[in-house]
Amino acid sequence: MTVKNLKQLFTYPKSVAFIGVPRKSGPGALNPVDNLKQWGYDGTIHLVHPHVSDIAGLPVAQTVGDIRAAVELAVISTPRETVPKMIDSCGAAGIPAVIVTVQGFSEADGRGSELQDAMVDAARRYGTRIMGPNTLGVINGFDRFNTSFMPLKRDETPVGVICQSGVFFVGSDQLIGGMGLGIDLGNTCDISIADALDWMATDTRLKVVALHAEGITGGRAFVEAARRVSQRIPVVAVKTGRTPAGAKAAATHSGSMAGEDAIVDAAMRHAGIIRVAETGQMRDLVRGFARLPPMRGTKVAVITLTGAGGIILLDSIAMWDLDPARLGQTTLERTQSLSPPWMPLSNPVDIWPALMKNGMKKVYKLSLTDVLADPGVDGVICFALGLPPAEQAHLGAIDVIQELSVKCDKPVVVWCYGSHAAEAASLLEAGGRALPVPSLERGVQVLAGMARYERWRHRKGKAVSALHLTCSDPGT
Repeated sequence: MTVKNLKQLFTYPKSVAFIGVPRKSGPGALNPVDNLKQWGYDGTIHLVHPHVSDIAGLPVAQTVGDIRAAVELAVISTPRETVPKMIDSCGAAGIPAVIVTVQGFSEADGRGSELQDAMVDAARRYGTRIMGPNTLGVINGFDRFNTSFMPLKRDETPVGVICQSGVFFVGSDQLIGGMGLGIDLGNTCDISIADALDWMATDTRLKVVALHAEGITGGRAFVEAARRVSQRIPVVAVKTGRTPAGAKAAATHSGSMAGEDAIVDAAMRHAGIIRVAETGQMRDLVRGFARLPPMRGTKVAVITLTGAGGIILLDSIAMWDLDPARLGQTTLERTQSLSPPWMPLSNPVDIWPALMKNGMKKVYKLSLTDVLADPGVDGVICFALGLPPAEQAHLGAIDVIQELSVKCDKPVVVWCYGSHAAEAASLLEAGGRALPVPSLERGVQVLAGMARYERWRHRKGKAVSALHLTCSDPGT
């Protein structure tokens, strides 16, 4: 069976059977069939339960063998002791792919490990492939398919997520910033991270992949798959289990052997994966890749409303292996003409004295237009005031930043501050291509990660040591 067919079977099957779903449906039932119907899935749904004839308005077969139609994917949610037998039934019925959602296998105890081995043995007898166990399965907002029992918002953000925990599905907005395609691999007893990476490498709807891994098996296959993806789109990873305590917890969560972190770290570097240390960094960088044009170099220009803020950014730019852009001789002429003679402009471009006399919108538009046009600038960090709505419309610069970010092919990140900073950031999210960030330093980290990815990609995998964003050694 080809990878292409496996991707189809697991992420958008034409027919799916749910084995062991709750008898009840409706609010609070945590029934995956409700969620799938609500999303508008247009394939065929089959249900299997030995004790009822109707669930969620659909007829129910007592056994898998009673289904008189071809099934491409089965989702098994029965008690763990029954799972090997259920997989055997699926294989005998010709079902080629299975997702096992239930817990209690290698991540639990010795008996669980035995059952997981028996489950894999049963699948191999028929050539059936397994995702899980201990997983929410698949979320595909593009094609309106999901196997999660948790009610989730359908999204078409151009982000693919590969994880070993359902928290990245349920908390995708907070941890990643949304996702269009998600694969929760759970214990990875069969379908691996490498398989999921290969599937996402071919999906042209995605602009970036977010990876959460507790343990990585099949090192060579993983590296090769990651390099294939990274040549087309970036992969941003949080690899947990770095510490002895974290590794021990990973073994009891997904049954993963975290392995020597230095070895995993080297493999990710070689593969071109951008490894981050924190989920906040992951969210910022994934959103940056999904929303912004490429950062083609290291030269950053700053447009600031405060001298102190500009100095903070200069320190952070140097720390994260970027450079303050040297602006061309003519870049600041128009803005300089509006500034007091005692205020010579450079980078950072402090426009506060000019706008006090000439107004925010006029000065900001002139300055940002000219800075973005400067060939010595690869990316821009802007300051924006968060003002009450009535004042924002007349005194703010959000609409100017939105307008110009759409026209340019350089990334623009914005730190909003003031009494209505959250509202200003929401306005930016609603239009344009600028990216609001929660702090000045995290804005720099976004541009640094994007610059390092472009450097790796164009060097075809050489100098991959420049790809990591870690708190302990940001410049490596």
